[in-house]
Amino acid sequence: MEMEYNKLTVDLLTQGFTADRHPDYVDLPHYIPDKENPLQNYDGGFVYRHFYTNEITYKTGCGKLVKGRNVLDNMGYMGIKWCHENDNPVLRCPYDKPECDKNDPLLHGTHGGGLSIQCWCVCHKTPDAYDYDNSIELANAEREAERERKYQEYSDAHNGRVCRNHMYYDERTRTWIQRYEPYQCSHWCYSQFCPIRNRALSKKRGNVYYDLKTTRIRQDGTLFDGEEIVTITRGIRYFERPVSMDICEDFVKLQNGRIYEEYMLNHHHIWFMDKTFKAEILNVRAESKPSRDLMQDLQDIQNGIEIRYDADLRKADKEQKSQKRAEAKVKKIQTLERKLLEVGYENLAPYSLDKVHADKWLEPERIQELTQLREKRIEEEKNKPIQMSLPLEALLP
Repeated sequence: MEMEYNKLTVDLLTQGFTADRHPDYVDLPHYIPDKENPLQNYDGGFVYRHFYTNEITYKTGCGKLVKGRNVLDNMGYMGIKWCHENDNPVLRCPYDKPECDKNDPLLHGTHGGGLSIQCWCVCHKTPDAYDYDNSIELANAEREAERERKYQEYSDAHNGRVCRNHMYYDERTRTWIQRYEPYQCSHWCYSQFCPIRNRALSKKRGNVYYDLKTTRIRQDGTLFDGEEIVTITRGIRYFERPVSMDICEDFVKLQNGRIYEEYMLNHHHIWFMDKTFKAEILNVRAESKPSRDLMQDLQDIQNGIEIRYDADLRKADKEQKSQKRAEAKVKKIQTLERKLLEVGYENLAPYSLDKVHADKWLEPERIQELTQLREKRIEEEKNKPIQMSLPLEALLP
């Protein structure tokens, strides 16, 4: 399939350049599908070298200058490749004018969603000298300065009780919003001081625990078909590691619904396999360590509910994995010992994996024992009587 050349390649071919003879500021791309015709490639022929494009001066339709290192290269949109080689790279308009009459109409509109948006603006090469005072770089710096100024204004209006980890900038309205989410603190917060509380976090650590109740109808064709099976797993921890009890308590107050949402997201396949399946999140609480209510357990068991504890399940799973690792190691050692009997410890390469494992897994006494067994077997093979077989003719009179 013949590929269309980019504008750079068309200009160079017109000037008489070839794939073997071209200016030093261009090159061929790394991947060339047709070695016989290297200009037939997915980049449209020649590509600029980075040292050159970084210093190109471009101009937008509104007359702003910008350095090539600060534009977006190789964007495919509306069937056009917006890139250096086509003299049409794009940049994010610092003024967010979606219907700018000085821009290419194909780029009109606001792109992105939620709080983050952008309006794309095309630019072209210009012989004009770069002037920072009339540049996109200055406009972006002013935009960032405005963003920081508004952050400080928001912080001052709230007496400094704001946290950058919970602040969001709405690029549509150019205003700051604070959404306090304790879940984020469990991952991001490594400081002892919480600016939202205006005090140090509690040094007491704990976790968020909850109980999971599942219900399903037995459908196995036995005498118990149609029976309701209820299981409660108690003391499931939410955070992977202990965090400040302040964070745990706030999560229970403000974000406990997240637990059910995540469970539904990670286990939605169960509903496809079993339409009778139901799940409930119960007793969400913040505790320094999981607790057990034995009286409640006995009552639930009497009501036909199966009771399990997450800590017990984790312990059993850990022991099972540990046992499997131990069994796998025993098999590896047995395989290694057979190899030592065949090859010999002294014949292993100095830095081979077998040599490393032998030194790590086997005691010197065991290595010596295997060496002696190998030598004994070799000696037995040497002394083994050789059975002669005469041709049939020699046995005949």
